[in-house]
Amino acid sequence: MIRADARLRVILVNYNGGELLERAVRSALASQWPGEIDVVVVDNASTDGSLENVETITGVSVIRRPSNEGFAANNHGFADLVGNELELGLGESLHEPGVVALLNPDAMVRPDTFRLLAAVLDEDKKIGAASPLIVFDRPFVELWISGGDLVLDSIDCGGSELSSQCHGIDGAERLPGERAPVWLCPNGSTLRVPVAGLGENIMVGVRSGTGAVGGIDVSGPTEISVEVVTRKSHRVIQNAGIRIGDRGVGINHGFGTVVGENLGAEAPLWCGAAVAFHPDYLRTVGGFDPDYFLYYEDVDLGLRGQAAGWRTKHVPEAVVEHRHSERSTQGTELVEVLQHRNRLLTLVRHGSPAEIAAGYARAALTPVSLAVSAVRQPGERDERIRLAKWRAKALKDAVKGLPKARSRRT
Repeated sequence: MIRADARLRVILVNYNGGELLERAVRSALASQWPGEIDVVVVDNASTDGSLENVETITGVSVIRRPSNEGFAANNHGFADLVGNELELGLGESLHEPGVVALLNPDAMVRPDTFRLLAAVLDEDKKIGAASPLIVFDRPFVELWISGGDLVLDSIDCGGSELSSQCHGIDGAERLPGERAPVWLCPNGSTLRVPVAGLGENIMVGVRSGTGAVGGIDVSGPTEISVEVVTRKSHRVIQNAGIRIGDRGVGINHGFGTVVGENLGAEAPLWCGAAVAFHPDYLRTVGGFDPDYFLYYEDVDLGLRGQAAGWRTKHVPEAVVEHRHSERSTQGTELVEVLQHRNRLLTLVRHGSPAEIAAGYARAALTPVSLAVSAVRQPGERDERIRLAKWRAKALKDAVKGLPKARSRRT
């Protein structure tokens, strides 16, 4: 049972988190927690000054890593629970935690979030992880595409390029561009764009096509300004836990759902962007596998927890706000390769032989399919060839990782 005076340890892994890191740290320290709060920042050799902004804040301990170790650097923050010594002597200054929480540096918690999560951990001794409702920290406005198909190569609001943070609905597809993602928007599709407020217009760069964006007619290459003030905005969910799709894909449950809409059945796994653990969960299951670096390390640890008999409970009343894709930008080579490589390796560790064979077969066919589509659609040739190369690299890296992944099957 978690005592009322139990200590809360919040771990944040930082790599050039900018001003968002301080926002995250201060939100954790402001939590309505009955006991003491220890915030541990594990810094992956940041160079942007973000660590210096928080290391003097009372209640914050810092673990400096000599290089970027990826998401698995969280392990240093709870190494005392998984059989290792904490770095830099922090083991002497940190007390035994009653609850251990992870928080991304580009996220922030509401004051009651950790208290609500901890209450769930106290309900049942086999609930090892409590999963909050993670919402995007900015509202979205919707731009309808009508009158024809369009290709958009830039989306800007308030001086910030937002192409990687947009969401496509009803067929809008993102391809990796040279500097930012390119959006293929067929007639009848919708593009959701995050906005900091209603005072800034959205600047949309149209590469090709004839139609209308948000009711503004375009024909061929141009840049248009779409007024935000007159448009309804939505608060949108990023994650209500994780579920595994039929192809071994880790799916953000509830992704893109407007806040307040029904999410359906509860997801069985938690998301590493924000989660609370019972310390015994980590003692039993262990830490993150550093081979993943980014993406699917939380899925792997969650599935290992399931295999050990632990359960995850989703707590929709506990809300975390997240600036998604602010640092690890969607549509870049790093993200595309790691997401698809790590999905295949997770299949090898936790899937059936039939699922593994099907997953690798599909991964082998995808680059070929993309290359064929590049020939058929010459206007998107560069983007599709670029994506084909990245998917081929992901497959190659996954094949290299097969022996080790097999040795770690649950």
